[in-house]
Amino acid sequence: VGVAAQAIAIPALGYKEGKSSDTYTGWEDFEGDTQYFNRKPFELSGVEELYEKYFPIVGKTQRPNPATDIPPARSDRIAAALANNPDWTPEDGRAALNLGPDLDAYYTAYEARGQDRFATDYEVLTVNIPTWVANHEKYDDHFALSLAYFGAWEATNGMNTESGHVPPDITEPPEVSDYQYYDHGHLVDLREVNKAREERGTLLKFKDPDHAAKLIKRIAHLYGATVVGITTINPDYVYSMIRGIQPGPEPAPVPEHWKFVIVLGIPHEWDQLVSNPQYGDSMDAYTRVRYAAWRTADFLKRIGYASRWHCPPLDYDMVVTPFAVQAGLGEWGRMGCVVTPETGGNIRLATITTELEMTIDKPIDFGVTDFCKDCKICAELCPSGAISMADTPEGMVSRGIQHWDIDNSKCFGFWMESMGPLGCRLCIAACPFSRKDNWVHGIARVADPLDPTGLVNNSLIWLQKALFDAPEASAYKRPPEGCFASYRPAPDWLSVDTWFDINPPDPHDLCK
Repeated sequence: VGVAAQAIAIPALGYKEGKSSDTYTGWEDFEGDTQYFNRKPFELSGVEELYEKYFPIVGKTQRPNPATDIPPARSDRIAAALANNPDWTPEDGRAALNLGPDLDAYYTAYEARGQDRFATDYEVLTVNIPTWVANHEKYDDHFALSLAYFGAWEATNGMNTESGHVPPDITEPPEVSDYQYYDHGHLVDLREVNKAREERGTLLKFKDPDHAAKLIKRIAHLYGATVVGITTINPDYVYSMIRGIQPGPEPAPVPEHWKFVIVLGIPHEWDQLVSNPQYGDSMDAYTRVRYAAWRTADFLKRIGYASRWHCPPLDYDMVVTPFAVQAGLGEWGRMGCVVTPETGGNIRLATITTELEMTIDKPIDFGVTDFCKDCKICAELCPSGAISMADTPEGMVSRGIQHWDIDNSKCFGFWMESMGPLGCRLCIAACPFSRKDNWVHGIARVADPLDPTGLVNNSLIWLQKALFDAPEASAYKRPPEGCFASYRPAPDWLSVDTWFDINPPDPHDLCK
């Protein structure tokens, strides 16, 4: 009897074990179990409560303008104005450059808040970038592996190739491109496909919005997304310029079929993340999430639903962070990034706009907002001073909505100062929520928002500062003020000393 029982039990146990994602060798991370945090106990009632409590509208809302809101775009416009006014000096004043009414209004608004973003942007062009180029010539050999590793990631975005982007650039307006896909080399219009399916009685209409949401999340995970959420469109966060639409004096209309937004997130590789700001890069996560969003959007088109993918840093028609917050993936952190329960600030986002009706996710409050008020670690370590040290985001108004806001002129200024691959990412590396998934952080992740006394909150901040020693903010800056320090040493696979018999100049020697 015992042998017979074992004979029955072993296959049964094997079947049960085989249903676990851990047994999907090579595909363990694509089965959806990476989104393991139970958000249900931390859900808000809906988007209305989110905006009432955390994003109050305190003025006239205005859609974002990429020509003013994105620092490299401002730099390009200033550079063009300087080329047209070669004799201009700062004493002549900003107005003499004729930057355009939109950019003048942008700078004037921030001057009223005590931020001279024009002066910072001008310094980036005239001081940071020339010095950055010279320092790269001196130190690039030390960062050769970082530059090679992330340069290869960028190749698939078309940044380091002659053949253009993969996926291809979107050049047609949403009313055209969102309905088209290629099938075996042939351009297909999904409206024609749907018409033929309807005639056959096989139009792919979901049973209900729950089924639609469940399937699309499953597909997005299979294409590589670590976390997935769904929300509705909010025009306040759609750029005034949209890919495929010729810019004009008025903002481009938000397409009527952009009704729902699917948000996908993928983290950076963890060891390179903590070696920022000098050794890490953003393109590993951005490239992966870009492909996941593109494929998910293409899948939606193939089953008959108009869709468009959006992914920073180059190809997007919306500010993606607010949609991630609306979709319950996380909360808006002090450093202006989404902080998720699973990965903290270590997340890069892409979105998909679609006409498909799906059940939406609710925003969550798992304690990040209150934690950020007390923590301030990212602000203390920020080399550029771009992150506010204020106790609350009160008075930080962006386009009529109050929330944590960074000085992106200063942030971009440090991008044009640090070595290795482009950017910084120090704030997300230092965030106490950006930690690998172990039992300590698993307990803290749940205990903190459930503790009304704040003791867990304060203990976590103390532990972070006591156990995770880090260079002071000035050490990350260029010589002579700093020595291009990193939050943590480079992993061995990004260290030239580990693999090559060379001894290039090492800026970290200046710290010794």
